[in-house]
Amino acid sequence: MKNKEVINQQVEDTFKVLDSIEEVKVNHFFKHKVLQQINVEKAEKKSVFYWFTPKLQLATLCILLLLNFGTIFYLFNNSVDNTNTVSGIDAFAQEYSLQSENNSILN
Repeated sequence: MKNKEVINQQVEDTFKVLDSIEEVKVNHFFKHKVLQQINVEKAEKKSVFYWFTPKLQLATLCILLLLNFGTIFYLFNNSVDNTNTVSGIDAFAQEYSLQSENNSILN
């Protein structure tokens, strides 16, 4: 029983303390000042490519895609015209004049 009485007394004391708390008056600009100090203290790291904005990324992607499509188109158009040419090692040897009648390794 004593335990319940002690607990009830502590609860009542706690409520009395809560009733005695007064309202704290703060300057109207307190929040603004604190947020400004936080922003000043916060050091933002700029990445290496901070100038590489999404607009610039999209433009770069479009240019690369156009170059790739142009290269593929050029490759397929030239492959049709070059069907009569010699291919492979023979073409390389002929281009750089590496053909010889001698079978020696040291030309």
